[in-house]
Amino acid sequence: MTQIAIVTKWKFVVEFEDWETGEISGTTGQADTQEDCEGMIEYDMQYHTDCGRAIVNVEAGEICAECEGDGQIPIGNGGRVICPACDGHPGPISKMMIRL
Repeated sequence: MTQIAIVTKWKFVVEFEDWETGEISGTTGQADTQEDCEGMIEYDMQYHTDCGRAIVNVEAGEICAECEGDGQIPIGNGGRVICPACDGHPGPISKMMIRL
């Protein structure tokens, strides 16, 4: 069996609650490597904490860079075909465990 490397990127979301208003919001971001993603998440968490917000959830996942984790790519006539890079794998290829 032949394995082919998939070009991937990491996407993440940091959800937080404003201590004054109780409003829950979030920020998203992406990075080329897991290490960069971890660093950006740490920065985001510290920034929101410094701004008086409580972190309520953090999620990150590695996805195919070509189809953005959709498993399909658009073609010229408005249709879609299976992504050749990941062979149509939908969703994250792997997830990062983040402890709050």
